[in-house]
Amino acid sequence: MEDARILTYTADENDRGRTVRDVLKGHFHLVAHDLARAKYRTDKGITVNYETVLVNRFLMPGDVLRVRLLYEDPQKTVPAKGPLDILYEDEDLIALNKPAGVVVHPSHGHFADTLANFLAEYFREKGEPHEVRSAGRLDKDTSGVLLFAKSRTAAAVLNGQTSLPGVEKEYLALAEGIFENNSATVEAPISREYEEKIRRVVREDGAPARTHFQMIRQFDGYALISVKIETGRTHQIRVHMSHIGHPLVGDPIYGHGREGVTRALLHAYRASFIQPFTHRDMEVTAPLPEDFAEKCGDFYFGFRNHSHIFSNEEALWKTKKR
Repeated sequence: MEDARILTYTADENDRGRTVRDVLKGHFHLVAHDLARAKYRTDKGITVNYETVLVNRFLMPGDVLRVRLLYEDPQKTVPAKGPLDILYEDEDLIALNKPAGVVVHPSHGHFADTLANFLAEYFREKGEPHEVRSAGRLDKDTSGVLLFAKSRTAAAVLNGQTSLPGVEKEYLALAEGIFENNSATVEAPISREYEEKIRRVVREDGAPARTHFQMIRQFDGYALISVKIETGRTHQIRVHMSHIGHPLVGDPIYGHGREGVTRALLHAYRASFIQPFTHRDMEVTAPLPEDFAEKCGDFYFGFRNHSHIFSNEEALWKTKKR
C-alpha cells in the first residue's frame, strides 16, 4: 500500500492569485504540521503541474496542485483479533457499528479488547500503516455508528465539523414512562457529581447542555424516542432524560432495572458528516442491536428507514440541506 495519501486539486478562476498555502489550508484544511511533513519528509511532497513548489507560489486557473501526506506511524495500540462490523470505509475513514459492552480505546482493565485494538489488527493484516483515531465517542454500553479517521488530519477535520449544517448524529433510545409531549428540548447544565467519578447530575454550575427529542412510538410503560444533542457532555442523553422523569430503559445509573435489560438502551443510529477531503455529504446508519429491537416488537421493521422517522418538515431535528 502507498504510505501516503495523495490529494489533488485543479485550480479554477476563483483561485487566480491565491497561493498554494491558501488552497491547501482552505480546501483541504491542512495545518502547518501537515505542510511541513509534506515539504520536508517526502519526495515531491507539494507540486504544481508535477513540479515541486514552495507554498507561497501563486496559482493560475488550470494548475494541478498535488500534495503527498505521509501517514503517521501507527500508534502503540496493541493489535488484537476481534470482531468488527464495518459499515463504510474509504481512504480516509472507517465507520463501525459498535456493539454494546465493548470499550472504544484501551484503558485500565481493557488493554487489548477494545475497538482500537481490533482496528489496529485489521490495518496490520491489510498492510496499512494507519493510526487509530476516533472521531467522536460512545460509552461502553452504547451501540451504533462510530467513525474512526485514518490520519490525524482527517480526524481533525471530522472533529471540527460539529457546527456545520447537516453534520449531526441521531440516536434512538427507549425511555421509561408515558410521554405527554411528542417532542421537546431539554436545556439543563450538567456537572460531575461530587462523590462519584462516573455519575453526572444537572446542576446550576455545570456546563451548558441541550438535548432535542422526538417521541416515535409509545409502548406500554416506555417509548421509542429519537434524540439529537447540540452539546457532547458525558452521559448527556441519559442525564437529561432522567432529569425530566424519563430515564432510559435499563439504565443502571440514572434509572431503574427492567427485566431482561442489562444496559441503558441507547443506540447511535445515524451519522451524517462531510468526507474530509472529497467534501462529499455522507450518511451512515447502523441497525438496532437485538436487545433493543426486541423491545420494539414488530414496529421495528416499520421505522428502519430514517426518512420515515423524520417526515415532519418543521421538526427541529430534521436534517438540514447543504
